[in-house]
Amino acid sequence: MDVLTTCPFFLMGGVVVMRNAIVLACDNSYMDKLETTIKSICAHNKNIKFYILNEDLPIEWFRLMTKRLSYLNSEILNIKVSGDSFKKFNCPSTHIKYQTYFRYLIPEYVKEHRVLYLDCDMIITDSLDELFNMDLNGCPVGAVADLPTTELGFNAGILLIDNMYWKTNNILNQLMDLTVQYHDQVYADQGILNMLFKDRWCRLPLTYNLQVGSDCLESLHRNMGWYDMYNGIPKVIHYTYTHKPWLMHNMIRFKDIWWFYYCMSWDDIILDKIDLYKEFKNLVDNTKYETAIYTNSANLHEIEILIKNLSNVHFNILAHTFFGNEIVRLEKYMNVSLYPCFNPLQNKEVLNKIDFYLDINYQNEVNQIIENIHKMGKPVYSFESTNHDNSGLNNIYNDDDVESMIKDIKEYLKQL
Repeated sequence: MDVLTTCPFFLMGGVVVMRNAIVLACDNSYMDKLETTIKSICAHNKNIKFYILNEDLPIEWFRLMTKRLSYLNSEILNIKVSGDSFKKFNCPSTHIKYQTYFRYLIPEYVKEHRVLYLDCDMIITDSLDELFNMDLNGCPVGAVADLPTTELGFNAGILLIDNMYWKTNNILNQLMDLTVQYHDQVYADQGILNMLFKDRWCRLPLTYNLQVGSDCLESLHRNMGWYDMYNGIPKVIHYTYTHKPWLMHNMIRFKDIWWFYYCMSWDDIILDKIDLYKEFKNLVDNTKYETAIYTNSANLHEIEILIKNLSNVHFNILAHTFFGNEIVRLEKYMNVSLYPCFNPLQNKEVLNKIDFYLDINYQNEVNQIIENIHKMGKPVYSFESTNHDNSGLNNIYNDDDVESMIKDIKEYLKQL
């Protein structure tokens, strides 16, 4: 293996300070995701010893990371492993690759007694000190339940490992034996880990692995209680399943938090300037006002003219389904956000921030939205052919008179 540094501790003022061991594994195609996870860790934690299990990450990246991490009293190890033993094992979906089995190798390469394994589709938003000091109550591993269906055991995206137990009990060979027998019958290595550690794992608090990849699925199943299981921002956000935050569709919570850490510079982390930004919206040019359109139709009357002429307004477009190309292409404008298959939390966040509503979609009204907007005391602007209101409260314009609508909206916004 190619190890850049091997010291497990450093001296600070003559005092020996141990580094906490964190293990991640990925291939070259995930390198930017790996670095984003590491950035989020380092924004809130120092004194970290990173073990990166990989086959093909370039040495130049490790050299750069070594220099950056040195300012944070941290280090990174380039652990080259072979995937040949794992390539034959089943991977249940396209976003899971055989490198997921690399976590089996932790006792072979990691020296520390306490080890934290993390997937590379995670963001850390707080200190991990409490987690590293947590009592595992004699269990070989700590993890968070694979919510929302706890019958599946624990989610293996974060594992707090008693590494001495794994070493002395030959856990690697036990995992490999089980995998050979059952890899095509369970959910990859997570299923195998649950088989081996059944009833022998310590349950960690939900804040250490909130699996927001389930947002879209639970919304489709009308499981509104899913969003009440945890309020606020967890210490570890896990973007599970296929709805990753770096993809186009806005279908999960905390997508902007992933982009915040992706965009954060190493200089700001090293100089401890994270509080200068706090949120992704502070890193980009923002519009002054907000509007929304709920639709089940790709036909939005005069939408591009409105977007172009109201450049200081952000257009939030929501639907219960995926969007067709007519809507997707609107994202070429920087003041447009699309919410396909929107969930209750997105619905709440959008409604809480809008200044007015545009009733410009054809076909049926969505979610009795017009009545809700009127109850909020916000104005609604519509055209004769798209009007969904019978109360007389909407501001209605002739279909060919979008200029008057734009003029009135601008006048209204001047009063805010």
